[in-house]
Amino acid sequence: MNVAEIMHRDLITVAPQDSVEEAVKLLRRRGVRHLLVMKNNRLVGIISDRDIKRAMDPRQTKKKLMGIGGLYFLLEPILVEEIMTPNPMTVGPSTSASHAAYIMVERRFGALPVLDNGRTVGIVTETDLLRYFAEKEMQTEAGGKGPRVTRRAGKS
Repeated sequence: MNVAEIMHRDLITVAPQDSVEEAVKLLRRRGVRHLLVMKNNRLVGIISDRDIKRAMDPRQTKKKLMGIGGLYFLLEPILVEEIMTPNPMTVGPSTSASHAAYIMVERRFGALPVLDNGRTVGIVTETDLLRYFAEKEMQTEAGGKGPRVTRRAGKS
């Protein structure tokens, strides 16, 4: 099985100059954990919910904070480009699912953008791979006639 058969083709993107607040809203609205960062239709980065959580830690941010009673407020917005992973590692559509999983485990990535001839065509996530391997194992256990694991409604 290759990545093209299990990846998400519905690209959910933000621009480098978008605020992290907008990225958070998009993550929540779409029910995903990773956003592709695009500039002029070119992949320039990836941002995850973990990147955002780290950036919101008052001990980690380089932005000016105002503290009131233990609560901290940013005095200026954080931009996506400030916390994204620039030039992320990518895979091609013909990359095997097992090779993509190996990369993700070894590099501790939660997702890999999928590029075909330099064009972003999808994203494969750890959830996609886990679903694929779980389905494969269930079918093996049932002699090839196991239940099919399907995506949740509303997810692509």
